[in-house]
Amino acid sequence: MRKYDLQVHTDASPCSNATPQAVVEAAVDRGLDGIAVTNHDTLAGVDAVRTAAPLELTVIPGVEVTTSQGHLLALGVETPPAPDDPLSVIEHVHEQGGVAILSHPFDRLREEYTTDLDAIADAVDAVEVSNSRCLLSRDNDRAQTFAQTHGLPATGGSDAHFPMEIGRAHTVIDGNRPLLDVLRDGSTTALSSRGHGGYVSGHIATKLHQLRVSVDRTIGFAAHREHER
Repeated sequence: MRKYDLQVHTDASPCSNATPQAVVEAAVDRGLDGIAVTNHDTLAGVDAVRTAAPLELTVIPGVEVTTSQGHLLALGVETPPAPDDPLSVIEHVHEQGGVAILSHPFDRLREEYTTDLDAIADAVDAVEVSNSRCLLSRDNDRAQTFAQTHGLPATGGSDAHFPMEIGRAHTVIDGNRPLLDVLRDGSTTALSSRGHGGYVSGHIATKLHQLRVSVDRTIGFAAHREHER
């Protein structure tokens, strides 16, 4: 049995303060076999995590893509898909040989999927059914039901913005086949999700971090303008 956290952010995303080294140390401490680095609309941060990671920790390149509805995890891609409608983003992921996973698809307190659900289910590879940042457990439950109804693999990811969150939700895989190959095949028996949501303090910490980043940028810009005078 192997454990992967399939949604981890680093400080390459404005929502996170987690350095690549801190991400790796947390993943190793949690006993994870691998993580997917999924910063917002960018592959930045992946190489730095790979450099810091020991050989026994698999680092999967990924992007959390902003679609016209909810977010989508693009794993195993070489270029970040441009924000677009979900079906176009999924097509771009598949053109690169990547795996497309709906990210916290029915979280009503964040971005959620509301239309073209059958078409999206036919196109996507898997559904994130355990996201530790979903405050309402029934939103994860609805994702689980959606995956089961459409015969899609169910995955888990912490959606970590801070090192202490890594591994709070994760994906478990049986056997020795590479994780992405199992997802591409649409296996619903080799994979399972573990974890829990309801993590209020994490959202508060994220908002405070984003405010701090915004203030620092404003001060830096003002200092630069003053220097140019």
